[in-house]
Amino acid sequence: MNAETAAPVRALPAALDPAAAWAWLAVETQSFARRFDLPLRDVVVLLPFAQHLPLARAAWSRLGEALWLPRFETTQTLAASTAAPRSPDPGALSFDPVSDRLQAARLLAAGAPDWSRRDARGFELALARLVETAQSLARVRLALPPQARDAWLDDSRSRLAAGTGADAHERALARLALEWSTTADATATDGLHALAPAGWVALRAGASDPLATSLLAHSAAPVLWLDAGRSLGLPLADAVIHVTSCPDFEDEAQRSAAQVLEHLARGEQPVALVALDRVLVRRVRALLERQQVPIDDETGWKLSTTRAGASVAGLLRAARPRASTDELLDWLKSSGRDWPGLDALEAACRRGALSALHQLDAARLEPSAAAVWQAWLVLAEPLRATRRLSLAEWLGRLGTALKQAGVWETLLADAAGAQVLEALRLHGEPAPAWVQQAAGTRFDAAEFGRWAESVLEQIAFEPRGADAGGAAVAVVITPLSRAMLRPFAAVVCPGADEAHLGAAPAPQPLLGDALAQALGMAGSAERRAAEEGAFAQLLRAPKLALLHRRRDGNEPLQPSALLLRLQFAAERAGRPLRAAADPRELQGITARPVARPAPSAAALLPDTLNATAYEALRACPYRFFAERMLRLGEAEELDDALDKRDYGTWLHAVLQDFHRRRDSGEAALDSELLRRVADEQQVLLARDDADFLLYAAWFEQLAPRYLELLHREEAEGLHVRDTELALQAAPPALAHLNVTLRGQLDRVDRRGEGAQTRLRVVDYKTSGNAALRQRLKQPFEDTQLPFYAALIEAAEGLPPGGVEAAYLALDGREGVSLLPHAEVQASAASLLEGIAADYERLRGGAALPALGEGKACEHCNARGLCRRDHWDDMPADSADGQ
Repeated sequence: MNAETAAPVRALPAALDPAAAWAWLAVETQSFARRFDLPLRDVVVLLPFAQHLPLARAAWSRLGEALWLPRFETTQTLAASTAAPRSPDPGALSFDPVSDRLQAARLLAAGAPDWSRRDARGFELALARLVETAQSLARVRLALPPQARDAWLDDSRSRLAAGTGADAHERALARLALEWSTTADATATDGLHALAPAGWVALRAGASDPLATSLLAHSAAPVLWLDAGRSLGLPLADAVIHVTSCPDFEDEAQRSAAQVLEHLARGEQPVALVALDRVLVRRVRALLERQQVPIDDETGWKLSTTRAGASVAGLLRAARPRASTDELLDWLKSSGRDWPGLDALEAACRRGALSALHQLDAARLEPSAAAVWQAWLVLAEPLRATRRLSLAEWLGRLGTALKQAGVWETLLADAAGAQVLEALRLHGEPAPAWVQQAAGTRFDAAEFGRWAESVLEQIAFEPRGADAGGAAVAVVITPLSRAMLRPFAAVVCPGADEAHLGAAPAPQPLLGDALAQALGMAGSAERRAAEEGAFAQLLRAPKLALLHRRRDGNEPLQPSALLLRLQFAAERAGRPLRAAADPRELQGITARPVARPAPSAAALLPDTLNATAYEALRACPYRFFAERMLRLGEAEELDDALDKRDYGTWLHAVLQDFHRRRDSGEAALDSELLRRVADEQQVLLARDDADFLLYAAWFEQLAPRYLELLHREEAEGLHVRDTELALQAAPPALAHLNVTLRGQLDRVDRRGEGAQTRLRVVDYKTSGNAALRQRLKQPFEDTQLPFYAALIEAAEGLPPGGVEAAYLALDGREGVSLLPHAEVQASAASLLEGIAADYERLRGGAALPALGEGKACEHCNARGLCRRDHWDDMPADSADGQ
């Protein structure tokens, strides 16, 4: 009778709902005590979860007799009541996620001092696996009676010593985990094994509790096992179960939230929302909170996902030497402090496409932006230490930075913020034991940042006081295992798909499945069976909604095998599960197409015009209206990745500096100078070789071809006169309109001397030759070269016909090609006539309609403003906007 298999086992009838199940447990416990004539106050009833304790006590009180209350406990509450808490010994396994990671880091560093610097990601992975394995082994060991632990340890050592070959590294970590696991304090579990109650009653539901099994198997007192296991057979006769297949993530979240709201509207509460898919449930929670639904989240959410945790982690990320400007701006905006000049700093970063902090130069910033930047440098300097510091020193620096930033008091006033400070031990005096324990461990800035983020990722936020919700809880978010045997009015279970329910569990990372089972851990089959049992317990609910989606992003997603088994069982019994009606309310929306906008704004017409602006006017008058007359524009993305536009900007700067410094004309000197200038400009761009690798390869092919063309044209009498020449002039054809042309010419070449001098405008392009040749096939449709020809002719008073123009294709993959504009003079004259005619019409009140056709619409920043996709006469090519 002392072994679980020999002890009496009473099975909970499958037809009982949760409320009846607890009444059954009370009756069975009472009968057990009477059978063995046990004093009830000395009978211990072990339950799976703390949430079951009030349910069992309430059921006992409803027996209607003046009975002494047995001890309803879990193994955790019983252990806490039998042993006084004590501080763990230095270096011992404590099951605390913070101190255990610190000690694990010390253990790994003792064997490989440079591992964390040589392979940071590998070190972090090994660290996590070491802690997980040591804690699992310690739980197995502590569940055993004290007299059986030495034999288990000897057996475990011999099994781990046998590992060789490809898994030698994992076995070495596992052996380290085993030895570390023996340091865990056994006081509490020793007290449990020494406990001598009058009798034991244990409820088994879902996964078995090894400690409960061990206690009852080795007890001399009478034992009763109550088995609440249930198979995936038929649900309760009067239960209502619906299965809903949703097309995608958002539809599943909306259907789940609507289903919960429908139950609440009927007065059916509390409702259990089972957290199979944490991302999905987070979305459902957000939808419910919009409706002011009181929610109790038993799964908790990590401190890293709270605003306070993100603020602290964001500060550390922004302080890294290779941090991005986006990370800094994000932290400054979310810090809760007013930073005068922040908008100016952001504008400078976007205007200069500065994606990395090391690209910022205070000397080039306007005063207000420079003030914010200097304040940040002072704030972040202690967090950028280049030498390795102790954890206590890093925590002191972080606390000082938070106070200097003005966010310390904000964190203290916030429930999550206070727990973040507590988790990181930022206000503990004297220093906590685990900080003293880590005094010999040194961190660099990156390692400390990773450590802080790992702490916030491991510890769950626990709402306290008012944050826990003063109103009656309407919805309980709970893991599948903790939804068992709880009297919910209804259960909503989204995520019943193959990825989140019934998926093959991952094996123990260091031990593998077979060895983990041999050492006493639960194997994959046992964990799969426990999940199946927990899912089957949902069938006791009076109302159950199971939802799954058919696609996860672009990937197809099948329903869970457990769900399919349930459906097959129901169909065989002639009670097929039906889909629920969509609980969402349909809202009729009347189509209200808008007319094409055609504003008129003569007073906003600019007096100066560049080639890009006039190109916009020709492509779509409304774009010109939005971008040039209203001066609207999208903020540039602060993308850390280099793109071809960044390459083009760098190449323009390289060629300008090269021609400015060039004086000899010798081929060898030119080649050396061009490459030296390229390296210098890369330094100014603040990009390392890895970031610039692709474009450096392009330039290696481009440089000799550019110099070859340059030398050949110089031999023919063409010489570079100016680069990046900024001009502004009013051509005679536009004098009566007071319109000035302006622009910056990439290069101006000179041919001949005196009266025979002719100029050539050269515009650099990093696009391929084919696109440029196609543009020049219709010379009167080209805007840029004719515009520049007219501009330089007016600025320098040249006679008609004195200017040539050409595109210079600088694509390193296709070579260097000079593509002349054959009819640039005629095109320039036509262009000026067009500008004059357009300005006369627009100043006379002509409209600026949105054309909505052609390639101009494909990449237009004003598309959302003109509402092209909502016109009543939408163009035929607008299907992409539907």
